[in-house]
Amino acid sequence: MTSTKWMLIALMMVGVLIVTAAQTAPQQQAVLAVGSAVVTEVKGEVTFTSPQGASVNALRGTTLTPESKIETAKGSVLLELQDGSQVLVKGHSSVVLKAPNEGKGFFLEQFLGQIIVKAQKRMGETPSFRMGTPSAVITVRGTRFLVEVNKKHKTYVNVFEGVVEVEGLMPGSPHILIKPGFFSGVDPDRVPEQPRETNPGEGNGGKDTGREGQNSGAERSSGDQQKSQPKQSEGKPD
Repeated sequence: MTSTKWMLIALMMVGVLIVTAAQTAPQQQAVLAVGSAVVTEVKGEVTFTSPQGASVNALRGTTLTPESKIETAKGSVLLELQDGSQVLVKGHSSVVLKAPNEGKGFFLEQFLGQIIVKAQKRMGETPSFRMGTPSAVITVRGTRFLVEVNKKHKTYVNVFEGVVEVEGLMPGSPHILIKPGFFSGVDPDRVPEQPRETNPGEGNGGKDTGREGQNSGAERSSGDQQKSQPKQSEGKPD
C-alpha cells in the first residue's frame, strides 16, 4: 500500500474522531449538578439571581445552580431540573432552586405566584419530588400539578394528573392526598383544607367558580361561605 493511501486512511480516521467528539461533547455538557436547572424557554421580564447575589443573564440555555432565585414580572420561564422534571414559572412569581440532597430535601421553594410542575416519575427507592412554600410541603412521585402562593402566603394546590400529598407546616399537621380534578388550600400555621373539586359541575350553570373574580375566594371575608379556588391556567410561557 502506497504512502498516499496510508495518508488518506489516516485523514479519514481523524475526521471520524472529530465527528464523534462533537457528538459526545453536548451529552457530557448536559450532565447537571444535583439541584441545578436549565432554562429551556424564557419570555418577558424575568430576573435570575445567583446564590452569591449576582445577576444572571435571563437567556435560553442558561444553567442555574442551587440557591439561584427566579423572579418573573410580566414574563414567564420554563425550567428543566436535573432529574428531568419541568417547572413553568408564571408571571409575578418568586422561586428559589434547592438541592434535594441537602437540607429539607426540596427541589425548589416557591414564595409567591404560580407555577406548573411536571414531576418526573419516580421508580423503586428513588426519593419523591418535594417542594416547599411559606405554608405547605408538597410531595409527589411523578405527576402534573399547579401551585399558587398568594400575598397572604396561602398555598393552593390543583392536581391535573397523579396524586399529590400536601401537609401544613404546623407540628402534627395531617397529610392529605389530592387526586386529579381536585384542589386544596393551606393557610399559614393551619392544616390543609379537605380537597374540593376544581370544577364543581353544573350546579353553577357551568361557570367557573375559581379565583378569577376580584372578590372571590380568599379575598372574601371570613364569614363568606364561598370557598376559594386556584386558577387553572396551563401551558407554555406567556
